[in-house]
Amino acid sequence: MNTVNISLTENMYKDIKKMLSGRGYSSVGELVRDALRKILYTETTESGFSREFENEVFDSAAQSPRKDIVLKTDRDINKYFTKFRKKAETRRKRNAKN
Repeated sequence: MNTVNISLTENMYKDIKKMLSGRGYSSVGELVRDALRKILYTETTESGFSREFENEVFDSAAQSPRKDIVLKTDRDINKYFTKFRKKAETRRKRNAKN
């Protein structure tokens, strides 16, 4: 990891320190890295996932437990995730066109 030194105004530093515990950050560096991620990686959600993946998770969570998929074997798991990757790739391509 590289180290970068920055200068902040006194007021900005005080505001950052106030924000740390309220937002769950353990250090100023963690807050700054998170802020930079939001600027640099706009395609990722706050959780660090692609929007497509996070939407799939939310959709699955909203489904009735009766529709849960039970994967019993390695073959079942591989088949499920192969289908999932194809579906995600199709959505990614469709979104790239828009």
